[in-house]
Amino acid sequence: MRKIKGPPLKEGEELILYSQGGYKNNLRSGWRLGHFYLTDERLLFYQPIGIIFQTTFDRIGEVKTEKQNYAFGKKDVISLTYEGIQGKIGKAWIIMADFETWRKRLYEKASFKIDEGKVREIAKGLDPDSEELLWYLWQKRHARIDELARAIEAPTHMDVLLKIREIINPRAEKVMGNPILSFERSRMDYETGEKVLFSWWLIGREKPARKEALLDLFDEGDHLNIIMELLGVKEE
Repeated sequence: MRKIKGPPLKEGEELILYSQGGYKNNLRSGWRLGHFYLTDERLLFYQPIGIIFQTTFDRIGEVKTEKQNYAFGKKDVISLTYEGIQGKIGKAWIIMADFETWRKRLYEKASFKIDEGKVREIAKGLDPDSEELLWYLWQKRHARIDELARAIEAPTHMDVLLKIREIINPRAEKVMGNPILSFERSRMDYETGEKVLFSWWLIGREKPARKEALLDLFDEGDHLNIIMELLGVKEE
């Protein structure tokens, strides 16, 4: 991950996108200029004085495109509806240079959820190899390109990339308005707790609820006997 001067990220938090841009909310009329940071956990708008706005994805209720006056004319901006302090609903508008990439990423993180029924609908319009790739990633959640090539006995990695970029994702956009497969250089697998590098992921799988470790405490008189579950550690 490249080092960018800005707000400190939490331990284990991954930076996905970074851009200069403008921000305003429903409490004030003017635009404020600064820098946006999209991580695997939240969206932040930052100025030299500090963080001006931030929200986690589970608090975002709607992501859509609107026309707003910006600079010298009307521009496409991203409109966010979110749950703010004490449950109050707020609205914010953001704009940046790479608008479409940010819109898709925010929609993916905040709104786009996938289930088996949606996968079946997308799979109906695919050729056998593309369908097999889609179901493989539904089962595995993520896979490197060489693993995907072996799964369908593709002669080259390029054959897999073409199926993803020209067949599977366009079909998903036609059905649902958003791609279903995304390449990530680095991403945390929340089911195992491990960092996964350079892999393709199925977009929209629900992040599982955080599990609490089980703990038993026994008073043995001269000592305490503590038995604790270690999440993410497998017994060999």
